[in-house]
Formats: sequence, C-alpha cells, structure tokens
Amino acid sequence: MASTFYIVHHEFKVGKAEKWWETAYAAMSPGGGWDDAVTANKEKGFFNHSANAVTKTGPVYCFWEVKEGISAEVFQEFIDGPSGPGFGQDALMNICKPIDTSLMNGQTPYPPVFS
Repeated sequence: MASTFYIVHHEFKVGKAEKWWETAYAAMSPGGGWDDAVTANKEKGFFNHSANAVTKTGPVYCFWEVKEGISAEVFQEFIDGPSGPGFGQDALMNICKPIDTSLMNGQTPYPPVFS
C-alpha cells in the first residue's frame, strides 16, 4: 500500500478570506514559521504538494499526500484543525476527496514523499 493523495477543495467562509490571506502571507514571510509547520506536518504524515487559488476569495484547490495507514477521517480532522491550512481561524470549509490512482495506471499527481 502506498500513500494516499487527496485533492482538497477549500471554500472561504463569509468574511474570512482577507484575514486568512494576511495570515498566510505572514506565515510564508521570512521567520513566519512556514518551514517549521511543513516539517511538523510531514512528521505527522501529511504533505501539501501544491495550493492553487482560483481567486483571492476562493476557491482554493490543494493536493495533499497522506502517509500510508492514516485514515480519511484522521486526515479530515487534520485539515479542519489548527495545524491544517486554516491556521486555526475557522476560515475554510474543506472538502477532501481521495484520488484513485488506479484510474491513472498507478501514477500519482506528484512524486510521493512518503515511501
């Protein structure tokens, strides 16, 4: 069994987008803690390969990889929780869909980081 890849559809809750973007930009700035968060999430078995914003008010589509043995329910709890992409702000509604790589002859959308 290999990692599971997900596409996550994020919709901003009403009035929450502007503050979320401010927090995201601050986190990604030098010294903002982004690299530490990526490392901590990877140690927990979660890795974000890409974030793809359609507009500043959403939606945002992300590709996540989840280490083998972590259930869809645990992943959803992570995505919705304080270590997930919402920065603990309750700003996002997150719809997580596993990608069936068997439909793509076993090809994953990104090279796996968990092996």
